[in-house]
Amino acid sequence: MKPEKQKLNRRTFLGVSAGLASAAVLPKTGRTSTEGGDSPSAELPVLSGYSPTVSSAWIPKGGHEQALDLVRQTLDGASDFAWLKKGDRILVKLALNSGNEFPATSDPWLLKSLVTILKEKGAGDILVGDQSGVGDVHWTRDKKRGSSRALCKSTRLLGVIDECKVEPVFFEEAGYDAYIKTEPLGAHHWKEPLMIASVVNQVDHIIFLPRVASHVMGDITSGFKLGVGFLRDDSRKAFHSGGKDFYAMYEEINEIPEIKDKLRLSLTSGRKVLSVFGPDNGPATEPEQGLIFASEDLLANELMSYAWLQWNREFETSGMAKLTRGNIQRFRSFINKKLIEKVWAPSDEEETPEMPVFSAGNIFDHPAILNHMIRKGGRPEEINWRSVNEIADKSVSDYLKRQMTA
Repeated sequence: MKPEKQKLNRRTFLGVSAGLASAAVLPKTGRTSTEGGDSPSAELPVLSGYSPTVSSAWIPKGGHEQALDLVRQTLDGASDFAWLKKGDRILVKLALNSGNEFPATSDPWLLKSLVTILKEKGAGDILVGDQSGVGDVHWTRDKKRGSSRALCKSTRLLGVIDECKVEPVFFEEAGYDAYIKTEPLGAHHWKEPLMIASVVNQVDHIIFLPRVASHVMGDITSGFKLGVGFLRDDSRKAFHSGGKDFYAMYEEINEIPEIKDKLRLSLTSGRKVLSVFGPDNGPATEPEQGLIFASEDLLANELMSYAWLQWNREFETSGMAKLTRGNIQRFRSFINKKLIEKVWAPSDEEETPEMPVFSAGNIFDHPAILNHMIRKGGRPEEINWRSVNEIADKSVSDYLKRQMTA
């Protein structure tokens, strides 16, 4: 077997120059910022008039069960729901990477609140589900290992689905041939078409229900990365074998027309945060004032998620946990390689490309966020943050505002 490479390349898949916004193809190599370094996102043009809105509410620790009206206000601040007609079918896409409870997966309380409000607004059939990560669920045409349904039960999300009398849907259960072949709009980093769950063609609208969490390979997992759950097993292998394109590839899943044309909203829970390690394990913070937020714009959702993750890392996480995270993330390529070997048992001739290390300085420079802005043609003028209530400690909201200033 070939020796394992543990020295990580600190350069990323993206380079930014003055002419990138109009480039015919997306760049493959380049840099990202680290603390004190240059900021490639700063070199992007500002898109005049692009000021996406994110609506939020502060939820007192332990007081979420009495906060349904705050969820209503948050959703109404993010969307006028003109897209929702009476009787429309909706897919609520969970974050169900594992069987571990929130914040490793979606928030059961917020799921119940969302379903309650969608029914009030006249929604018809509501489907709720996901396909869990390949570490726990690996279904091919010839073999089956694990079950998203069983994992959903252990997270307590399946109990909420049953209580709300909505339809659970676990994509692998439809069968290996039930997926559809497609690809992202425009230039992208996928070398072959993607196979995604056919449920996207069975609904009128899609709503994402992310959590806020660290990710040992991606640094953050929230709205952008939620699209991975739509992929069939073979497309997941292509994704994990993407090397320097790993970040871009998961962001681009949301550019698949069958998803993009129906994705209306993201509603994210940050009542608790998996602040380091992740995506399934690690120290969980629970601030005195938790945060929920919603947006019709995936970039606005991602920036708020990342800002809140950073605040929880800095102020709610122990020094030892932060130090250990810094050591572990240097080996994300090695960890990814071992995951691929565990799930797909590649031959000795298959070499897994290395993944770049990204340490958050300017959150706009995260490779997935940068890739999204390059595809869009530039960065926003500002993020229009609307909070339906106030937090007593203004230093928290000031920190988030600074993080979300491009």
